[in-house]
Amino acid sequence: MSLLDTLRQQDEKRQKAIPSKVFFNHFYAVNLHIQSNVDKYNLKKIPFFNSLTLKNPTLDIDVIRKLLWNSWSTEYAFLLANQIDNDEYYKFSLHWNFPQAYYSVYLTMTAFHETQNVANEQHEKTIKNFGNSIKDNHYPSALSFYAAGMHNDFKYTGLPGFEYFPKDFNGLARVSSSIDAKNQIASFLKSTRKKIAENKREKLKCTKDIKFLNKKGLFTQKFSGEHWNHIYKTIPETTILNLLYRLRIKANYHDVESFINADIDFKAFHESLGGIIDYLNFIHEAYIVKVIGSKAYEDILNRFPNKMNTETALKRYNERIENILISK
Repeated sequence: MSLLDTLRQQDEKRQKAIPSKVFFNHFYAVNLHIQSNVDKYNLKKIPFFNSLTLKNPTLDIDVIRKLLWNSWSTEYAFLLANQIDNDEYYKFSLHWNFPQAYYSVYLTMTAFHETQNVANEQHEKTIKNFGNSIKDNHYPSALSFYAAGMHNDFKYTGLPGFEYFPKDFNGLARVSSSIDAKNQIASFLKSTRKKIAENKREKLKCTKDIKFLNKKGLFTQKFSGEHWNHIYKTIPETTILNLLYRLRIKANYHDVESFINADIDFKAFHESLGGIIDYLNFIHEAYIVKVIGSKAYEDILNRFPNKMNTETALKRYNERIENILISK
C-alpha cells in the first residue's frame, strides 16, 4: 500500500469517527447537566410527585416485579464493565451497552406506567407519554428539557441560559461548562428530531398519501417546507428518551465499528451512560414506591439477588428514596 493510500485510509477512519465523538460529547453533556442540578433528588418540589396515587384498579404487582427485575438485571449487565475496568472491554462492549441503557430505563418507566394505567407495548406511544409528562412538569428540572416545533423552527425548553447556537459552536469541542453542556444537549435534540422526521419520510414512501405525491402520482423527491411540516405536525416533543432510543437503534455492526475507530474516552462514555440510567431509574423507582408503598416495593427489592443491585436499585432506595419518603 502506498503512502497516499495509507493517508487516505487514515482520513476515512477519522471521518467515520466524527459522529462518534459528537455522540460522546452529547451524552457526556446530558449526564453533566443532570448531575450538576442541585434539585435533582428533591422530588418533594414536584407537585405531580406529591399527588401521585394508584390509577390502575387492576394492578398486578407481579407485573411490576417482573419489569423491575428485568430492568435491574439489564442495568447489572451494563455495569459489568466497571468490574472489569479495562479500556478495550469498555470499547468493545458498546454494541450491547447501547440497547442495555435504553431498555433498563424503558422497563422501569413501563413499570411506573403500569401503576398509572397508561402502559402499552409500543415504544413510540411510550416515548410520547413520557414527552407529555415532561411537558406537563411531571419530572425534575434536571430531565425537563425538550425540543418541539416545525421545520427549521425548533423551540428548546428546559435549558436555562440557552437561547441560540453560538456562531462558533462545534459538536467536537470539549464540554467544559454548563452552557457548553446545554449547547450540546440542544444540538442532540435538534439532530434527533430531524432524524425522526427523516425516518418518517422514509416510511411515507410506502403510503399513497396525496400530500406527498407529485403530478405523476409518485412520491415527491423535492420536499418543501410544507411537506416537512406535515410530518413535524405528527412528531411530539423530543426528549431524553428519544436520545436513548436513538442510541439503541445505533447498536448494529457498522455504527459500532465507527465508535471503535473513534479516539474517545470509552470509560467516560460508559460512566456518562451509567449516570443517566441511574438517575432515570431512580426517578421511576421513587414514583413507583410513592404509588404502591414501601412494603410492597421492599418485597420486590429484597427478593432480587442483593449482589446484583447493591450499587444500583438497593442503594438508590436506601440512600435516596427512603429519605424522600420520610422527609417533611
